[in-house]
Amino acid sequence: MKQFLSVCSWNWSLRTFVLFLSVSLALSVSSPTFAASSNSSVQSQEILLQQQQELEGELDRVNARLNEIRRQLRELHQIPVSQQTDEQRQTQATLQDEEVVTLEEMSIVSTRILKRPEGLTLSSTPQSETDSQPTRTMKESMESLPGVVLRQANGPRDFSISIRGSGVKTAFAIRDIKVYEDGFQQTQSDGLSRLDIQDPWFMRSTEVIRGAASSLYDNYALGGMVHFRTRRGSDIQGVEGFFSGGSYGYNKQAVALGTQYKNLDVSIFASNAAENGFIHHSGYNTQTLNFNFRFTIDDKQNLYVKAMTNWLDTNVPTRLTKSQFNKNDRQAGTGTDARDQARLDRRTIIGLMYERQLTPNLILTTEGDYDVKDINQYFNQITDNVNTNWKHYTDLRHTGHISGMPLNSYLGFFINNMEQEGQSFQNLNDGQGTRGTLIQNNRGTIRNIGGRFREELTFLPNWTVAAGLGFEQSIVSIQTINYTNGVVSSRPSTTKTYYNWAPEMSLTWKPRAGYRHWIRGSTGYGIPQFSNLTRNPLTGLPGSNFDLKPQKNVNVEFGHEAQLHHTFNVQLVGFWIFFRDEIISQNISGGNTASVNADSSEYRGVEVSADWRPIPGWQFHGAYTHIDAKYINFTDRYLVNGVATDVKQDGNDVPNVPSDVLNLKAMYDDAKNDWGAWIESNYYNSYFLNNGNTVGIPSYWVLNLNLHKTFTFNNDWVRFAKFFFEVNNIADKTYAASGQVVSDATPDANKQLFFAGYGRAFYGGVTIGIF
Repeated sequence: MKQFLSVCSWNWSLRTFVLFLSVSLALSVSSPTFAASSNSSVQSQEILLQQQQELEGELDRVNARLNEIRRQLRELHQIPVSQQTDEQRQTQATLQDEEVVTLEEMSIVSTRILKRPEGLTLSSTPQSETDSQPTRTMKESMESLPGVVLRQANGPRDFSISIRGSGVKTAFAIRDIKVYEDGFQQTQSDGLSRLDIQDPWFMRSTEVIRGAASSLYDNYALGGMVHFRTRRGSDIQGVEGFFSGGSYGYNKQAVALGTQYKNLDVSIFASNAAENGFIHHSGYNTQTLNFNFRFTIDDKQNLYVKAMTNWLDTNVPTRLTKSQFNKNDRQAGTGTDARDQARLDRRTIIGLMYERQLTPNLILTTEGDYDVKDINQYFNQITDNVNTNWKHYTDLRHTGHISGMPLNSYLGFFINNMEQEGQSFQNLNDGQGTRGTLIQNNRGTIRNIGGRFREELTFLPNWTVAAGLGFEQSIVSIQTINYTNGVVSSRPSTTKTYYNWAPEMSLTWKPRAGYRHWIRGSTGYGIPQFSNLTRNPLTGLPGSNFDLKPQKNVNVEFGHEAQLHHTFNVQLVGFWIFFRDEIISQNISGGNTASVNADSSEYRGVEVSADWRPIPGWQFHGAYTHIDAKYINFTDRYLVNGVATDVKQDGNDVPNVPSDVLNLKAMYDDAKNDWGAWIESNYYNSYFLNNGNTVGIPSYWVLNLNLHKTFTFNNDWVRFAKFFFEVNNIADKTYAASGQVVSDATPDANKQLFFAGYGRAFYGGVTIGIF
């Protein structure tokens, strides 16, 4: 009966929403007519058409300029650096800067240009972050972004991402933040993303939108959005091979093939990486494939196919207690070897995106993805899960005018469905990860359907107001069978329906070129995931937690960007975030994690970044983030001597939220001789890891150094060779690179807190361009 009601609810909601969407689309498509008729008394149709032609001409000129920049850069790259004149080297540097500035402001779609949403806090990494340091993990290339913190989880490239304090109430993977690659969504319908599938050597850049953004990116965008962009075929134009190695048995081999020919751009990447591991029982090997096919069908249609997959086989240590860490920070931790802790995970994503220009001012984009995750993980319990996920998105973007004022409109619709089949077994602790008695069977589905719209109106020169609204209905169905000593003990099941709205509004002022000021109010929401709902809230053992509520937040921010001098740029953002029913996941012991709602909490902070290039070749960059996160109203509930006990945590710091993070980087690049170097410093202040604020992670400084050199060849076989050498943690500092939220049900002395950061490590390698 519950399933019947669920289906009826789903079908009713689908019909209602399709009707709403059809009316909205009709209004959107007819908006040019409406705008013209409503303004007929002020401006004639001929004037509006003239303005439209002028804007289209401006877009064509910008697009033509970008193509010209890229053509000139390709020609300059073909000239060996030793044969370039000073004027050519200066021209190349100028063109590269101009390309970066233009691309940061615009999104290029075929021959059309779409401005990114107004009123957002956006930062991005330049291609040099992965070009001069082909990093092992995405952390190394994202540390320079303000407000963004990455922490080691349970795999070689598995890092949690924190934006303004969101996304850190988990011991693994990424939560409360949406992740995309080349426009395709990487976050599954239950909110989980993992960086296992992102190989840094494949990347061109990383973009981050900071602050709640569910009106743009729907469910789980409480902290914002991360968008990885891979290198295109036009960036490769041939074949590249990559070989690197270093400390602790690290080695990596990779290849890239890419070309751009007429209307076709193709890139293919493959990599294999392995390491013995810095911490005992943390060795791994992982293979990644990434395929991109972009085809311009004609001047009005584009097709993009993307396929990516990752195989991972990794041992996983146990987080250390404070005394274990102080005694030997590289030990595997209690019970690791007995359980033979490990992950054998596979993930594959295949997506297709089609774009069509319906009218000169209206663009349709539709996307379909198939995303499957197959995991086998060996911890206190051995869990096997298969998640198949279908996702669909359709968007309309329109540029026009209303009463003579430029108006950009956006309307989108999405629907996705994810299924889970899982089972948990007792780990026999025989050192081989042998499955014992069955503990739980579970099966579930998550179905999301929703829509969003956004309007951006430039009501005065240099002044833009933006307003958006998102809506989503989520239906979560779970059926579980729990076993005690191999005998069925309970069959808890539920079907939950969640309705979430996400309004957003911003005001932007651009007084002159290089200056931007904005104020923004936005919202985010995230429904509970399978693992939140299928674990007992007191013990963290397989069970049920069906009363858990969705979490929501409101983000208010004031931002300023300024080019104070042609060599000096700064960004300053202040924010205040209000959480309601924040989901706090706390480790009880081993891999047992329980989730509870904190009634209300607040995060206040500031983000500062600066870039200074005083003389040619030299660049100084800094990024600083401060966050003060407090529980306002939260009654924690945990076991004390086996008895469920309520404890008030009002006024305490929210755990695992970094209070101060500083990144400083000094770089020098000799364009004449094509070599460079940089030195980088990262500082993390201390912060608490439990709700009672009795234990925390110590503060630390880490220094890194890099040298790189490029040789260019003028023959038919080898085009270039890019060498790099890097020293991480120069001072061999012992530090805790990450912590997890730990329940106060466990005594402080027994709390499993830390993964140690790498000691001093040396890495080197070469990228060779051939053919």
